[in-house]
Amino acid sequence: MKEFDVVVIGAGITGLASAYHIKRNNPKLRIAVLERKSTFCQGNTAKSSAAFRNLFTSAVNRKITQSTIEFYRHVQTVNGFDLGMRFNGYLFLGDRKFLENHAFRGFVERGLARYVGEPSLTEAGFRTKLNEYEVSVMNLSNVDGGLLGLECGILAPEKICSYYANELSRMEVDFLFGTEVKSPLLQPIDPLNYPGEPFVWQKTLLKTIDTNRGEFSAKEFIFCTDVWTNQLLDRTGIDGHTRGKKRQVFQITGQGVEKLLKRNFINGQTVMPLIILPSHEIVLRPDPDSKSIWVTIADEYNRDFSISDDPTPELEFYERSLFPVIISYLPQLDGSKISSMWAGYYANNTIDKTHYVFRDKNIIVATGSSGSGIMKADAIGRVVAALHSGMEKTVLFDKAIINTSDLGVHKRKVEEEEMVI
Repeated sequence: MKEFDVVVIGAGITGLASAYHIKRNNPKLRIAVLERKSTFCQGNTAKSSAAFRNLFTSAVNRKITQSTIEFYRHVQTVNGFDLGMRFNGYLFLGDRKFLENHAFRGFVERGLARYVGEPSLTEAGFRTKLNEYEVSVMNLSNVDGGLLGLECGILAPEKICSYYANELSRMEVDFLFGTEVKSPLLQPIDPLNYPGEPFVWQKTLLKTIDTNRGEFSAKEFIFCTDVWTNQLLDRTGIDGHTRGKKRQVFQITGQGVEKLLKRNFINGQTVMPLIILPSHEIVLRPDPDSKSIWVTIADEYNRDFSISDDPTPELEFYERSLFPVIISYLPQLDGSKISSMWAGYYANNTIDKTHYVFRDKNIIVATGSSGSGIMKADAIGRVVAALHSGMEKTVLFDKAIINTSDLGVHKRKVEEEEMVI
């Protein structure tokens, strides 16, 4: 049996950030990170659209995203570790009613965003006035302008994961890849060696977990297991409070794509912002290194909650549901072609669309990123570390402070997030 002080399960961005901050706060702890894949950042982190923003309606989300953005900026500009981080912006397009949203006015007043007028969008190649068929049959809206988030942009998921992994290796945290954890059961603290233990009247903890590489024991187990959290914890009776939904990314290339990629809206940037089209919130994410655009959407209805180890992207979904909307607003993309496509999952908190970080016995669960895993990861890692240390307050990178219990279950204090894309 392998013995550690802390075992972190999952080497995606949340698991890496959590292990990093626990070890940073407690250098003497023996920590292991278990991952069933062959290396880190191979699950849904690798399949992410890998973008960041600080435009959120809930105060907690604004704090944890802003802090994480500042940490990533520090890693790239001060530490000199390239994360592929670009502040090219987020551009939300919409009609007048959409742009008059009270939250948007607040973003502009705080200097987090500015409005982009219809003439600028038309000049950039957007079609802003649609025909009757597009409006009545496809349920599309005209574009009266846009909201441009300024402290927003893109980064490379494998690079930020590499930063944490390198730091963890330097701090002598053990990585055990190819290690698949079996669904655990709680065990009696003081076993009586009777068949059927533990009984209801016995005190229990998670003492050990079984894997394909043998048993591991620890004083504390951290489950950063994304959409597989419920499946893993099911036998313990601990609820992960999340449900997985498939999300697909379609990479498109072509002359129209390359032209659009150069349409920057922020001084000093050389690439288009991440664009959120009106009505159905189709996302166009630039990938300048491959001269392509990634197309995705967080569709809800008739998208079931089933999960599999290898989700398949659906070409027909792109061709019938996404492409007609895209060329309605950006006709220059009519000749674009799909060069690659992949699928992963959002670990959705279906109630307020914000992370859960909570303790039950000696288990800490960090899940429910709802599509915001990378952009909140450093702050979530700090919350996990604070919870591990029994701290009531979590101090974030930019010195902002949140109650550690705010992201928990029993003392949760989170407003429902309105801006989930």
